[in-house]
Amino acid sequence: MISTLTSLKNDLVKRAASLKMKKYRQKEGLFLLEGKRAVEEALASRWTLRALLFTRLPEGWERRAEESTLPWYEVPLPVLQKITATEDPQSVAALVEIRQENLDSFAPERGLVLVLDQIRDPGNLGTLIRTADALGAAGVVLLEDTADLYNPKVVRSTMGSLFHLPVYTGVKAGEMEAWCRKNGYALWATALEGAEDVTKLQWPAKTALVLGSEAEGVSPEILAAADQKVKIPMAGQAESLNVAVAGGIVMFEAARSFSS
Repeated sequence: MISTLTSLKNDLVKRAASLKMKKYRQKEGLFLLEGKRAVEEALASRWTLRALLFTRLPEGWERRAEESTLPWYEVPLPVLQKITATEDPQSVAALVEIRQENLDSFAPERGLVLVLDQIRDPGNLGTLIRTADALGAAGVVLLEDTADLYNPKVVRSTMGSLFHLPVYTGVKAGEMEAWCRKNGYALWATALEGAEDVTKLQWPAKTALVLGSEAEGVSPEILAAADQKVKIPMAGQAESLNVAVAGGIVMFEAARSFSS
């Protein structure tokens, strides 16, 4: 069903625009999704969409819009610009219900679980989720003090991977350790001191890998509980790597070890 919205003062438009702020995402239980590919991924997933807005329909979407029970709204460019977090928005956006995932119900039989500790940069967080998806991770866990999963920059940086694998948010360090012990997962953490070269290790079939912020690293509580500390060998003179780059390298090593 297609309707038309033209006013910047429309209630739906104002509600959608407010989702740029975390407190309104929490109040509404919704987040904003931008772009054809991301919306396609959401439509094909188990996630619930509440509305779809567009300045022009992507090719081949006309029949999908007409037959859908979801409200579809054709809007002028200024309305989409007000709603989205970018000055030059893509032609399609959607309002999606926030999902409350329960870590207690997560029990993969094997594989890598990526755990992110105090990763506060939205772009890095989204990129790490996307990389975990690409390398076949079983899921992602966001510990407390990590950026909001539904921040528009995070959602955009995941490039649709948010809809491919489970992501658990607001988890305490102690809860993560208890989950690992309960489910037979080895707890590995990146570190500079007392760590082994990640390229020389055989990864357990069940591994939870913790990455910390560039400024502070993995929290002391997690490091104290870790079964193994790992580091990337550095041949050059750089002291550190961007956390998303470092995460990609370490996750690649995990995927290579699992497949060997």
